[in-house]
Amino acid sequence: MSYRLLQLTAILSLSILLLATAGCSRVSIAYNSADFLIEQYARDYLALEDPQVASWRPGLEDALTHHRQDDLPYLARFFEDAHEGAVKGFDTQRMRCLIHQFEDLYRRHMRVAVDLAAPLLAELGPEQIRALQDKFREEEAEDEVDMDPTRAARQARRRAERYVESIAWWVGPLTKEQKHIVREQTAAMPDTAADWIAYRSTKRKALIEMLQRRAAEEEIQRFLDTWLVEHRELPPPLRRAREQIGDRISELFIRMDGTLSAEQRAHFAGRLADLRDDFMSLQRRPRMASADCTGAG
Repeated sequence: MSYRLLQLTAILSLSILLLATAGCSRVSIAYNSADFLIEQYARDYLALEDPQVASWRPGLEDALTHHRQDDLPYLARFFEDAHEGAVKGFDTQRMRCLIHQFEDLYRRHMRVAVDLAAPLLAELGPEQIRALQDKFREEEAEDEVDMDPTRAARQARRRAERYVESIAWWVGPLTKEQKHIVREQTAAMPDTAADWIAYRSTKRKALIEMLQRRAAEEEIQRFLDTWLVEHRELPPPLRRAREQIGDRISELFIRMDGTLSAEQRAHFAGRLADLRDDFMSLQRRPRMASADCTGAG
């Protein structure tokens, strides 16, 4: 789920997502450089000045300390359970559990991101707010080009290609049959890009209005939490679409599982085990969170 609506509060999540996709040999380097990466992203995206960054830096360091202690055990658990699936196979119940865990990880990371973003946004000056508004407008203009109906078929092909490339990183080169499964499952996913863009645009306008009237940090934090963490105001069509996409991803894993060769399964299990071990070794007191599939259906 890479919607641009995450960009504003991706200050922390950018680094976390980097860890999960960089590959085991780069995870430790990326994580131990997270404070620098996050600070640079925040500085560039929000056009921050040195005093603003300096006053924010202690909060960033504290957030990363808590993340190492409180959230890395959940990342280790997720990759351990995914590793078990790669070894033993993926069924409906296992996929429900993994998707539930993934959604919990998303909320955890976005909540930290919101906690970090709110004080920065509350301190933006008029010129910085106008620059942020201009950035939003530029991105919306790019989205309008991408949403050209004549490009729909090409976008569907690109989505399938992205999935194929991602899965190949995890399991190795795909067979013709496996690529066909990916194309079928991605084609069955609802096309919600236009709805997401409209929803994000509405929220961004509301955010800019809050910043222009100098809303308090606590109000900004509540707004971002409702929008980006809990999705409490998500329109019903998008809420249904998220569930449908989860179903399609589950079916994709289950169907792919039945086609994996011994070499692909070993490759997949190795990738997951390496990430699990890295997220354990990054902890000062290594532990793995307890498995929890409550609410996973």
